[in-house]
Amino acid sequence: MKNTFIIVGALPSLFFCALLLRNPFSEAAVLRFLRSPIIDGAVFFAASAAFLRKVLSLGEADFGNFRPLIFCLFAFIAMAMLVRNYGFLSVRGQCVLQLLWANELLKCGLGHYSPIWILAKLFAYATIILALYLTIYPYRMRDWLLRRCRR
Repeated sequence: MKNTFIIVGALPSLFFCALLLRNPFSEAAVLRFLRSPIIDGAVFFAASAAFLRKVLSLGEADFGNFRPLIFCLFAFIAMAMLVRNYGFLSVRGQCVLQLLWANELLKCGLGHYSPIWILAKLFAYATIILALYLTIYPYRMRDWLLRRCRR
C-alpha cells in the first residue's frame, strides 16, 4: 500500500516539474487545470480522501482517542469546501497530496544516507516548501504562469 501511495503521490511532483518547462502546451494545460471546476473537485476530493485515510490510521500518541471527532470535523470541512467551491481548490488539493507524498518519502528514507536518498530527501523538502507556499497563496501560481506566458 505504501508503494502505491508513493507512486500516486508522485503525480503532483510531476505537475510541479511541468511548471518548470517552457513550452506552451504545458503552460496551457496548467492554466486549464487551475480554472476547471471538475478538476478542482476531483483533485480536492482525492486529497481529502487521502488525508482522511491518514486520520483514520492515527495512533494513541497522535490524538487517536479523538479519531472519530477529528475525522467527522475534517470530512465536514472538506464537503463544505467542495460544495462552496472556493477558488483554486485544485492547487490546494494538489499541495495536500504533495505534503502527504513527501511525508511518505521521508519516512521511507529514514536512516538511509546514500547519495540518492539524500537527493530524494532534498527534493522532498523543496516540494514541501513550495507546497506550503502555494497552499497559503494559491493565486500566485496563476500569476506566475500568466507572467511566464507573456514573456
